[in-house]
Amino acid sequence: MVRRTRYLRKIPLAEAQAVFFSALEEAGFFQAAEEEVAVQAALGRVTSQPVHARIPCPHFRSAAMDGIAVRSEDTFGARGDAPKFIPRESFRYIDTGDPLPDPYDAVVMIEQVNEVEGGVEIYEPVFPGKHVREIGEDFPQGALVLPAGRRLRPEGIAACLATGNPTVWVKRKPRGLFIPTGSELVPPEADWGVGKVPETNSQLFLGYVEEWGGEAHASPIVPDRLEEIRGAVVAALEEGYDFIAISAGTSKGREDFTAAIVAELGRVLVHGVGIAPGKPVLLGLLDGVPVLGLPGYPVAAWIALVKFLKPALERYFGCPAPPAPTVQGTLTHRIHSSLGTREFVRVRLERKADKVLVHPLPGGSSRLSSLTGADGIVEVPEEVEGYPKGAEVTVELLPR
Repeated sequence: MVRRTRYLRKIPLAEAQAVFFSALEEAGFFQAAEEEVAVQAALGRVTSQPVHARIPCPHFRSAAMDGIAVRSEDTFGARGDAPKFIPRESFRYIDTGDPLPDPYDAVVMIEQVNEVEGGVEIYEPVFPGKHVREIGEDFPQGALVLPAGRRLRPEGIAACLATGNPTVWVKRKPRGLFIPTGSELVPPEADWGVGKVPETNSQLFLGYVEEWGGEAHASPIVPDRLEEIRGAVVAALEEGYDFIAISAGTSKGREDFTAAIVAELGRVLVHGVGIAPGKPVLLGLLDGVPVLGLPGYPVAAWIALVKFLKPALERYFGCPAPPAPTVQGTLTHRIHSSLGTREFVRVRLERKADKVLVHPLPGGSSRLSSLTGADGIVEVPEEVEGYPKGAEVTVELLPR
């Protein structure tokens, strides 16, 4: 029988991240498996092996412009005041992309061609290769098309196909399971009633994990009964998920069992982080599988996912995200924060004349409106006790 535990020791965010990522490194989580997939179905996937050109691109000499194919030597001497006549048998009309036939080695743009009796006149010479796409000028055969560790975007997929690569080796998507717990929870489509809460945190997990490159699943709602939660976690391990998130049950209430279950089945790495929202977050390992105990309130869960799961997946794929864009602005109201806690304050921006006004939104871990209505985040470091009204602050912009 697992006993419920109540230990919760707040440590700084940077320390918690270091502990978690070090444990994941030791457990081999960042050693991604690979699979071969059709390149046309690989948008957003990360290459596990470099891609080389199997055929040159282009694979034949072709016209780069509409015009006439000529022998460049036949154009020498042409100039504006003394056009060069080329008889009909010495050139061929050609369109962009057409193969360049022998014996021609250049193209004169159609705009520079004047049709006359028996042929054409041109007004300037062309050198060999003018307006010609040479074999392999884009990618020679064997050239590197994409390195390993590159996220496939539409242009990368096009380049793979243009160089004879219908398939590509990519890092396997890690599979994650979200386990929502809470006797008060009901599916959003059910009759809520007084005292019942629609379960929506799974949508945060499913959406962000997919956005960050993983494969996300959610289990049915599990009531606040220790053995049932434990059974759901054991089942997740047996089904081979690469990471698990357990929603709620991480604090010190009567029905908070996550810490005890993780301690019994594996190892608790961190329980309590100096962040707001999100203090009760739990981080652990179960047979080498990362487990995140997420606070039940949605904003706290979101912060925990962004600060722990997102960078873990970036390390798994070897593709760190570029820093979020920032903007400087002036606070319209004081921000309060406790020493020793890194505060993530959601803010709305207002551009007024040549200034950016930063309006802090109502706080609290439960207000989804503070995410949907936010333009960005102001981070208040652990050693700072808030910012006064009128202070200049840096706002990390949220994707919109």
